[in-house]
Amino acid sequence: MKILITGGGSVTEELLKRIDLRSNQVIVVEKDPDKCSQIGSKYDVLVVNKDATDISLYTSDISLSDLDAILALTDRDEVNILTLTIAKLYRVPFRIARVKSPKVAELITDLNLGIPITMPSVFADVVSGYLESVNEPKVLGKFGEFVLYRITINETDRAVNKKINELGLPEAVRVILMFDGSSLYFPSGDERLMPGHQLIVISPEGFDVVKAIKG
Repeated sequence: MKILITGGGSVTEELLKRIDLRSNQVIVVEKDPDKCSQIGSKYDVLVVNKDATDISLYTSDISLSDLDAILALTDRDEVNILTLTIAKLYRVPFRIARVKSPKVAELITDLNLGIPITMPSVFADVVSGYLESVNEPKVLGKFGEFVLYRITINETDRAVNKKINELGLPEAVRVILMFDGSSLYFPSGDERLMPGHQLIVISPEGFDVVKAIKG
């Protein structure tokens, strides 16, 4: 994946420790030159010393059309909203923002700008989980003839805007947990799936659960 991260703070550093930088191309944008030097010396990423509010960053420095994901991790909610808005205009398929205000999170959701996450203490774990399962399911374990998967819903998946019970899953396939960016809970069959929802699914080994959910 090609990933753009805006903001070079502690959350970004924690995330860079967890992302497989050998199989993912990561660009970090940070306005503080000292932080840029620190990140560049510790991680195999491209660092751009620029403010995330500088429009030229998105129009000339970086080709947004080539990105698979953009993570807005600055400490300013308004900047992160701007980043997600631009990313949506350029149709970057996977967009996540760290936000402090629940009202801002609600706005991001209402405008379909991306996935707001308001739990800083688990942010890095959540995002790395999304990135691991955004293109293909993450196998969490095997139990006899069954396999436990983590699957992230993308905007282009057949499951988007459908209820779980509308997917036509076999009886033996169960969505046992769902994370929506703020809450982890046991979903009902009437739960409507949206981009960014992360599912924990148990399925018989050999069943193509990816095709059944993602298409």
